[in-house]
Amino acid sequence: MEILPDPWMLFLQAVPFTLTLWMLHTVLYKPMVAYLEDRDEAIYGSRRDAEALQAKAEAKLSEYETALAAARTEATSARAEARREALAERETKVAAAREKAELKINEAAAAIATEKESAAKELERIASSLADEITLSVLPSQSAEVRA
Repeated sequence: MEILPDPWMLFLQAVPFTLTLWMLHTVLYKPMVAYLEDRDEAIYGSRRDAEALQAKAEAKLSEYETALAAARTEATSARAEARREALAERETKVAAAREKAELKINEAAAAIATEKESAAKELERIASSLADEITLSVLPSQSAEVRA
């Protein structure tokens, strides 16, 4: 029984072992490692691309929201300005209408006062004439004296 192995036998066993390792590396390990690296790149690359697109979309959304807020502010101020102009125009028209109405009221009051004076004079004339007729009909004898 020998404790040391035979070098020739060791060489003969090492050659097929080395060839087997080289074949496994070439045929199995190298393609499998390449496949796994490609898969990792596809997974993590897609994830990185998705994160980049998400960040870009969030930036665009923020930009759009800022623009929308500015547009809303502008629209609100334009609406408020238009409302102020409309109220000013309304106040001008109302003031003009009030002046016209006041003028017509004053004219009507003057016409009523004139008509009232003429009606009062007419009423006084009619009342005087009526009083004379009543007096003549009640006191026929004195009416001759009154006439004279």
